[in-house]
Amino acid sequence: MFKYVTFLLIFLGFQSANAQTDIAAARAMTEGTVVTIRGIVTNGSEQGIIRYIQDDTGGLPAYPGAGSIANFPDQIERGMLVEVTGPLKVFRELLEIDPVTSYTIISENNPLPAPLNITPSELGEATEGQLVSMSGVTFTEGGNLFGVGNYEITANGESSEIYVRSGHALIGTEIPQATVNITGLSSQFDAIHQLLPRDQNDMEIADDFFITTSPEQSNINTSGFTVSWETNVASSTTLNYGTTPALGQTVEVSGNTTDHEVTLTGLEPAEIYYVEAVSDNGTTVVIAAQRVYSTQSNSSGDMRIFFNNGVDANFSNGAHPDGITGAAMEAQIIEYIDNANETIDCSIYNINRTTIVAALTAAHERGVIVRYIHDNETANLALQNPSPPFPTLPGNAEGLMHNKFFVFDAADPDNSWVMSGSTNMTAGNIGTDYNHIIFIQDQALARTYTLEFEEMWGSDGPNPGIFAVAFGPDKANNTPHDFIIDGKAVESYFSPTDNTTNAIINAISTANADLDMALLTFTNNELGTAVLNAHNSGIAVRGIINNTGDQGSEFGFLTSNGVNLTEDNTTVDTHHKYCIIDGSNLSSDPQIVLGSHNWSGGAETRNDENTLIIHDADVTNIFVQEFEARWCEATGGANCVFTSTDNQASIEGVALSIFPNPTSEIANISLEMAEEKDVVINLLSVNGMVLQSRILNNVIGQHTENLSLKGLPAGQYFVQLKIEGQEVSKLLQVTK
Repeated sequence: MFKYVTFLLIFLGFQSANAQTDIAAARAMTEGTVVTIRGIVTNGSEQGIIRYIQDDTGGLPAYPGAGSIANFPDQIERGMLVEVTGPLKVFRELLEIDPVTSYTIISENNPLPAPLNITPSELGEATEGQLVSMSGVTFTEGGNLFGVGNYEITANGESSEIYVRSGHALIGTEIPQATVNITGLSSQFDAIHQLLPRDQNDMEIADDFFITTSPEQSNINTSGFTVSWETNVASSTTLNYGTTPALGQTVEVSGNTTDHEVTLTGLEPAEIYYVEAVSDNGTTVVIAAQRVYSTQSNSSGDMRIFFNNGVDANFSNGAHPDGITGAAMEAQIIEYIDNANETIDCSIYNINRTTIVAALTAAHERGVIVRYIHDNETANLALQNPSPPFPTLPGNAEGLMHNKFFVFDAADPDNSWVMSGSTNMTAGNIGTDYNHIIFIQDQALARTYTLEFEEMWGSDGPNPGIFAVAFGPDKANNTPHDFIIDGKAVESYFSPTDNTTNAIINAISTANADLDMALLTFTNNELGTAVLNAHNSGIAVRGIINNTGDQGSEFGFLTSNGVNLTEDNTTVDTHHKYCIIDGSNLSSDPQIVLGSHNWSGGAETRNDENTLIIHDADVTNIFVQEFEARWCEATGGANCVFTSTDNQASIEGVALSIFPNPTSEIANISLEMAEEKDVVINLLSVNGMVLQSRILNNVIGQHTENLSLKGLPAGQYFVQLKIEGQEVSKLLQVTK
């Protein structure tokens, strides 16, 4: 009898725990309690696999975590009346059912609960899980584009946040500058209570007069540019502008129109201008969010591209990289440091190359202002024991200070250079892993990078403004994005504030023929969708992905859908973050996306990153040569060709030849020198490692040096010649 009573009590307890109850009662139970609720589903797949369920008493989301019954999210749509069973779980402060152990669809196409109208301060525990609405809402970042992340909203003098998840329909659309009424799901993530709009229909413009298209810059030249915007009804056209956010100057265009355009003239070259578009329809004045633009510079616009491994010159259109060894990379960086006259700003994730720090120290000691920002968690061994004499600043507490850029002499139109790329200043990144750097001589770009640097630095002075430093999400979208550099259209973006992922997606969407990628990691869902869309539209897509096993990698998703991707398959890392668009279609708009920005969520939402998109056939072709060499390696090609294709194919007054080539044991290096000079001959591996080095003094006329190749494995090497700051390298093929 005792056993029977015990069994009966257990059975009744189980039945009680799983009896259908109202949601308010379920929310009052302790975590781990198994509940059964019945209600209307208020969202679909736009929020991923979670489903919010609501009855007359409250709302509660159900998440099909580990141990859930199959098909729960796939078959559950908005308007369904469902019954769901599972234990209560608190995930990042959000109460939910997880896992879903059973569910029943009772009916479909039911009307949704009427949204509960609340103010921002009422977004909290009392409304969690329910469909709510807010009236008279404005966005702090109105005029920018939605990406993944949180956005501040205000109404009735109160503030709160909405959250846009990966894959959301709002991504890439403009954040309203008008007052809106918003509907969404009341939710929570950690301490943040947030509203989750489901799609664009959840935002209703409440104003009668508003800006429909935010100001855009065009016709960039050295003395001005054009600004255009649109309004929903005809109105006046006024532009306030100036060289500081305080503005100070105004241009008005007569007449009323919905298409507004102002051309500014008489401006200074390479100057950054702050612009505010204003329209008045007679009863209301609307003011667009302030924009930051730059005029074109008078700089040369020279672009110098370096890789630390050989390229395949068979794909050259006549353009060539300036260097293809790690040694050439580092030598060029040090040369720019040595040539700096006034300022050097460095924003580098990690450095262990004492040679570079020594050059920076020498620059500091000769009076150059050197400022250095690095990540706060990486080793940065070259900045330790001893610490350098120039000031350094660590950051970013929320993500990575992942930039890789230098700015040299930004105030000098003829000597201002920006270095960008994928390369950390470490022996592994410079000498071994596949990487690139690019140097651009352009004052407008240099001043823009300086503006970004000083936002992190917290000061425009030689020492950081400790109380004003800003990293990661604390920064603002406050730099110019569009440039004309030596006739080339160039775009610049800094993460995580500038919607870099949207810019890359827009670039991918312009592809007419082909798309080639070399990436360390690829976990960003939006970029994965963009690549798949390109593939499905007939674009020839290829990609080399190094970290195919990263959590959330797009590699499996894309390859399972037929996209032609490969793992690296070499013994070193593909550390690049570049994408070639229409590299073989010169009649299109060939462009290259490059920089420090990995194709990941962290790069988009937390990290400090820098990205350039360069629209130019020659620059793009140089990356095509690099990609074809890496693609051949990664896919196991038997006859991969890595050719020396330095842009400087010769040094004036010097003739260099190698014979025999190919060879097995001896290489004869023949020089013909018109003037007496000192010569350095280096034998380099394809990774830039110096294997042999000889210094020849006072060489003139004919001279031959013999290099012994005994003990070297078969493969490709480079003979590098350095004379008075100039260098050239030629391929040497060793056979056995």
